Amino acid sequence: MNPSRLVALCFFFVSVLLLAQVSVGGELRFTIGTVLQLAGGLFLLLTSLYGLARYEENPIVSEYNPLTYLLISGLLLWAVGLLTQIATV
Repeated sequence: MNPSRLVALCFFFVSVLLLAQVSVGGELRFTIGTVLQLAGGLFLLLTSLYGLARYEENPIVSEYNPLTYLLISGLLLWAVGLLTQIATV
């Protein structure tokens, strides 16, 4: 798989989890933190979709190197943290 596409998929997965985390857990209260998380999740979702659509013309990363593995590892760790928070609510 193209490394740029894989990184964009990881960003997409994290953005979906960020948006899902806001809606899970009962009553939805619009605090500053909630609004910022929704805005950040939406922005990350849109940019990841852009990255998925244009991964060849405008790559996030161009090859598998330490930066690519660091991005993927960080995003997967973030995803596991979000999944854990969603599961424990």
